[in-house]
Amino acid sequence: MSSSSSDLNSTPSTPHPGKVPSPQDNAPNTGLPVGGPPPYSALSPHRRRMILGIVAVAGFFGPLAAGVYLPSLPTFGKVFHGSTTTINGTVSVFMAMLAIAPLFWASHADHAGRKPLYQVSLAIYIASNVLLATLPPNLGALYVLRILQGFGAASGLSLGAGTVADVVPPKGRAGAMSVVLLGPQLGPVLGPLLGGAIAGGAGWRWIFGFLAITCSALYVVLTFCLPETLRSVVGNGAVYADTSLILRPRWRQPCVVDPAEFPKAPPPTLLGLIKLLRYPPVVIVSLNAAILFASYYAMNVTFPHFLEDYYGFSTTGVGVSYLAPGLSLVAGSMTSGRLSDLHRSRSMKNNKDCPPDPEHRLHLQFPGMLLSLTGVIMYGWFVCYRIHVASVIVASSLTAFGMTWVFITTTSYLTESFKKTPATLVALASMFRNPAAAVAAAVVAPLTEKMGIGWCFTGMALVELGCIASLAWLMANAKSMRREFEEREGAENRRPNGLVGK
Repeated sequence: MSSSSSDLNSTPSTPHPGKVPSPQDNAPNTGLPVGGPPPYSALSPHRRRMILGIVAVAGFFGPLAAGVYLPSLPTFGKVFHGSTTTINGTVSVFMAMLAIAPLFWASHADHAGRKPLYQVSLAIYIASNVLLATLPPNLGALYVLRILQGFGAASGLSLGAGTVADVVPPKGRAGAMSVVLLGPQLGPVLGPLLGGAIAGGAGWRWIFGFLAITCSALYVVLTFCLPETLRSVVGNGAVYADTSLILRPRWRQPCVVDPAEFPKAPPPTLLGLIKLLRYPPVVIVSLNAAILFASYYAMNVTFPHFLEDYYGFSTTGVGVSYLAPGLSLVAGSMTSGRLSDLHRSRSMKNNKDCPPDPEHRLHLQFPGMLLSLTGVIMYGWFVCYRIHVASVIVASSLTAFGMTWVFITTTSYLTESFKKTPATLVALASMFRNPAAAVAAAVVAPLTEKMGIGWCFTGMALVELGCIASLAWLMANAKSMRREFEEREGAENRRPNGLVGK
């Protein structure tokens, strides 16, 4: 079967009607074209779409667990007898685990395989939700189980980015990432809406019961339908070319490729992670995304309190109000992904002999940063002066759109820069992003009390202004820094699956 390496809509080639079949036409369907280079992915378009759908849903449950919790923060304060700062701390520890745990999941997945890590992490997530739904109210237990819940939820985004890099070539990667990130982006859309409805109707325990039940359904689908995709294990996936979409469950797929053609990533070590952090562009783009995400999350945790205290909203009403910024997350993700891939395609047409470097995506971050900065300032002062609630929702939507715009281009840039460890690079970005969100969730309440709402969010916007300056500096220097890094790393990183500019 011949499968195009350029997008997900490629179809197998078939002989022209009336043409006498040649031996090549009757050759076994191995996923490898006869007389030409193998496609980037030999999986059928249907299977690739199914894989992207499964990993998108898997990535949905982490942000869903965060979002479904937010409208009920005042309720949890009453049930668990904790202050606003104490209950916000349960958000902070959850986000902290979303920052740290992806390094564990992703580094092992880049070395040993994607599917086993999905299965283990989701099992932990399901168990923690069952316990949260059934144990008596206890503040200490709430903290511990939120940590466990975050540990299990943390695999989705980084493993999803690695899976996209396995089955989608750079030409269509930003668009594919925007599809996979629909899961994580829909978490903030549907989470508060579902959380407000469930807590307002069935009670807060059913928030966690709902998460356990729905994730269990995903677990069954993933076990029987998700193939292993790690390229150092299955290459371009030709081993699955003639198999059914429903697979026999297997804990680990044996290696079926030549290690010389598809080198295995080194075993995860602390030294290896530190080595990646020696590459300044990784730190800069990850830090910029973290700052924008921190501002957005500070807005998210203050949203229910401001809407209830200043605008008289109910818990269900608060959940519905999260819908607008949530939809903006989806719109920003899809728009940025399509525009980024379109820009790359045009660059390749203009210079077919020299594919664009990963840095070609960076300048697209400027519009997103400006939108985020504007929305943060508007939000702070609109709430401060009790401007109509519609304006507050518009401001939060601008911030969401700009933040996710930057996030898509950052993720695409990272997966193109290091081909052997894409999941680890995305996990490193999470290590910056989620602690920033955790800190923002913990400090935003005391900061708004001492500084005032308007000046607190203005300060966040000024920090985002620094991101724009750092991006301008990076655009001028990233290419030369990448070349210096390649030279320093030597022959190993010059191999096709190392750090490249294609």
